[in-house]
Amino acid sequence: MNQESPASLSSGPPPNQRKERGAIAAQACDTCRSRKQKCDEQRPKCGLCQRMKLECRYREPQPTKKDKTLVEILDRLTSLEGKVDRLPTTHNAGFGPPQPSPMSQPSFSTSTEDDPSSYSSPASYRTSQQPSSSGRPVGIAQPYRHSAAAHRMLIWPAIQQLLLQSVSPSIADMKILEQEGTSFMISIHRGMPNLPMDDFVPDRNFVGMQSQAARSAGGQRVTFPTLNRAEMHRLATSYFDTFNLIYPFMDRQTFLLETLARVHSEGFDGDTDSVIALLVFALGELAIESAAGPPIEVYNGRPSGVKGGTATKPPGLAYFNEARKRMGFVVTHCDLETVQIFSLAANPIEWNSQRGDLIKRSFWHCAIMETGLYLELDLPPTGLIELEEHIGLPSFNGPYCEADHRGNQSSHFEAHFASQVALRRLCAIIHQTLSNSNEKLAPSTTGSQSNFSAPPLESMKELGSQLDQWRTLLPQNLQWAEDHPEDFPSPQTRSTRRFEEPVDPNLQAPTGHPLFTSDLSADYIRYPYVYDVQVALLRTRYYYAKYMLYRPYVYKALHFPNTMAREDYDGAAECLRCCLKWPLALSPASRRKRMIPYLFCWSQNFLSILIIIHLTTHNEVLRNIRTQLCGPRFESEIGATVDTMIDWIRDLKSSDPISLWCWKILKGIYRLE
Repeated sequence: MNQESPASLSSGPPPNQRKERGAIAAQACDTCRSRKQKCDEQRPKCGLCQRMKLECRYREPQPTKKDKTLVEILDRLTSLEGKVDRLPTTHNAGFGPPQPSPMSQPSFSTSTEDDPSSYSSPASYRTSQQPSSSGRPVGIAQPYRHSAAAHRMLIWPAIQQLLLQSVSPSIADMKILEQEGTSFMISIHRGMPNLPMDDFVPDRNFVGMQSQAARSAGGQRVTFPTLNRAEMHRLATSYFDTFNLIYPFMDRQTFLLETLARVHSEGFDGDTDSVIALLVFALGELAIESAAGPPIEVYNGRPSGVKGGTATKPPGLAYFNEARKRMGFVVTHCDLETVQIFSLAANPIEWNSQRGDLIKRSFWHCAIMETGLYLELDLPPTGLIELEEHIGLPSFNGPYCEADHRGNQSSHFEAHFASQVALRRLCAIIHQTLSNSNEKLAPSTTGSQSNFSAPPLESMKELGSQLDQWRTLLPQNLQWAEDHPEDFPSPQTRSTRRFEEPVDPNLQAPTGHPLFTSDLSADYIRYPYVYDVQVALLRTRYYYAKYMLYRPYVYKALHFPNTMAREDYDGAAECLRCCLKWPLALSPASRRKRMIPYLFCWSQNFLSILIIIHLTTHNEVLRNIRTQLCGPRFESEIGATVDTMIDWIRDLKSSDPISLWCWKILKGIYRLE
């Protein structure tokens, strides 16, 4: 199964593939359409109309079923924003009023009797006077302060208590983390050595004819003897068959016919074409090696999921160094080419053109990435997303080459990208709603032990319902069953289960071979067009959104157990269930870690999940929630979930400082070697 190139990494396309009509015929001008001949789609006039001096008119493209589905998703999100604004914002001791458990509900004791296998019980968190790293007693439970950043969970009083008992003080010193927050995490990441600059591609001076533009630019152009046209095409194809399907802001045809042709015939200099080409070649080599390269480590006979190069020298470094030597010459430009280097654009443009659609994709790629950093590092937003209403969604209706058409038929990268745009908006709404609950908390209540401070129950239910609707409104080729994140996509009916209802024990997974597996040692299928990575990113971000939404219930179970209502117990159980088997941690996606963005963000989240799971075996309230409300699926899959998430962090500890920090904490809690 070890093919050499991503373009040939095929074991057959994913099941249930349907041939869809390409975009070419839909975009032909009226003249070419009436003559039933191929249109080259040049704007404002196609080639035929120019030659015949005819008026050239294009019809507005009709929305496809996929387009209508995505529009419906966004319409529902717009409706959600209005609903959230109208929801009540008053606070009480929890999501629901304190009340005794109904007769049909299992009893959740908060007894403080010692258990030799347990850490301090929730009640003791409020009475213990052992000082924390911040100087105040660990036992003083504070009102819930929302932060999407997973590392902020480490300053929860209950988790500080666990760290004090399990982890070396030099590692578990949370004082700096609590005081500095994001700066602390960034300082850890700065411990990672810079990419070495001593790796370069041998070059020689260019000799030959140059275009007028190249001559006007001045400077000595060079060529790289090892980069012949065949090698350039191989690396470019690798990039466009992998990275550009995950982040589709480059046009394959333009690159191959114009950019690649120019650098091949005229050599490289400090211009945008040279920088873009070298970056594409670097990522192309990275994609090839991430699939077929040797692992950087082996643990107990299992190869690492980080393949190619070394921990400090990733594949493609030589091309990347050549690009960054030249990058300073183009950073002051403000055009699409600079956008494609830095994923940022500002030039006025005709949005309905092919170039305009590429800028839309670049914008949304930027927005998705910025939202991820905003949530995980508490970084202030740039204000980029305020342009959202003015830019609109990419249509993907422009002409594309046959290779991209095949890639979309096999991996549905257009639908994946557009669906992530919609999910990004929903994540932002969840984060803002939870944050607003903090801002509306009266200052006099910040020291109260009875005021939990959380959004109203109606808000939480509505947000949970909208997440469920997002999943069930996905295009059919992207849908999956809520409790079966490892399966191939299959059309689903909208789930009517709300988070306060128990899991349906009769829910069956679709039959057939799963797309993802927790067996990390078994040989795995290398799907073409990084299909597995695309699916894993979309689904994992969905479960991440649910985890962020329901995490306050876990905080309440740990620190305010005496005020728990039925809805609170069910919310905590939902948080635990949505931690199971995140596809990014499963094989084959986790075996290609170099293809996954922001690895350290996922390491932080896996650490927080592993700590919560550990507390379900030592904290009385969480233990009862786990055994009585989470259902049989939780017990059958929790072991594999823990193993795969630990493996993720172990895999990255030699190449990522934040993962190494996470590993040192886990070693004390899970007694790892």
